[in-house]
Amino acid sequence: LAPALSPFASAESTTFSPNAFVRIGTDNTVTILSKFIEMGQGSYTGVATLVAEELCASWDQVRTEGAPADTKLYANAAMGVQGTGGSSAMAGSFEQMRQAGAAAKAMLVAAAASRWNVSPDSITVSKGVVKHATSGRSATFGELAEAAAKQPVPQKVTLKDSKDFVL
Repeated sequence: LAPALSPFASAESTTFSPNAFVRIGTDNTVTILSKFIEMGQGSYTGVATLVAEELCASWDQVRTEGAPADTKLYANAAMGVQGTGGSSAMAGSFEQMRQAGAAAKAMLVAAAASRWNVSPDSITVSKGVVKHATSGRSATFGELAEAAAKQPVPQKVTLKDSKDFVL
């Protein structure tokens, strides 16, 4: 994954922050940090949708905040600086935001698989709930946040096929 997708949170944190763009609290809130300023063009919604789609979050648990000033983590790929303009938000972050969501999802699934002693392949995620197909056990993102923070950040993730997009 891109350098901006390195882990931020320690295992002691009450917020699961697998990368620079996603925070999941034990209260089940998913916060997306946007490196773009919202000026009426919809970048906050667009960026959050990309992450939430790959994460399989419920839209009502998602909120967006502006990222702090940090060009190393939040540079606009089209401009090389932390800035918004030129209709570059979606085009310049499409795959990066999807990877951020997919990495967080993989860590939540790994945490559930470890907790339930099952294969990650037997787990599904939908609308912010992680569920084991056979046993019916389930957990919200918030319930898995602390355990997910202890999982290694995946170096490679599989992104959804566009035919499977929900949001």
